[in-house]
Amino acid sequence: MRQAKVVSKFKETITDMNNEYRNLLWAYKVKDCRVEYLNTFEQALALNCDFPLWENPRYIRVTYRNPLPEKGYTSIQKFKLYMMLYYYIMSDAGLLDREAEASSQGYDNVAWAQGVMRW
Repeated sequence: MRQAKVVSKFKETITDMNNEYRNLLWAYKVKDCRVEYLNTFEQALALNCDFPLWENPRYIRVTYRNPLPEKGYTSIQKFKLYMMLYYYIMSDAGLLDREAEASSQGYDNVAWAQGVMRW
């Protein structure tokens, strides 16, 4: 995997991404699993990645095997899966100020999936 580029912390879109991630955490906490929350965060995340989000191997693998409905709600397990996907993508992009934890692991070794979703 290539080195993640450092993204400026003063980039205007970082604030939007952080706010949308807080919204995702709140929605997860209250089990409000609307697909629009995930889609909104995804748009904010895409603006801050130094690679095309929708071409990312992690993104392709998870979304292919576990697609979201066009609108409405998804399960709490799938909502969590997508939140974890976004975490790893943010880590890959250097948005968490640390290296990707999964960079030395295969995609199938992620403990949080525990067979709930096909990674």
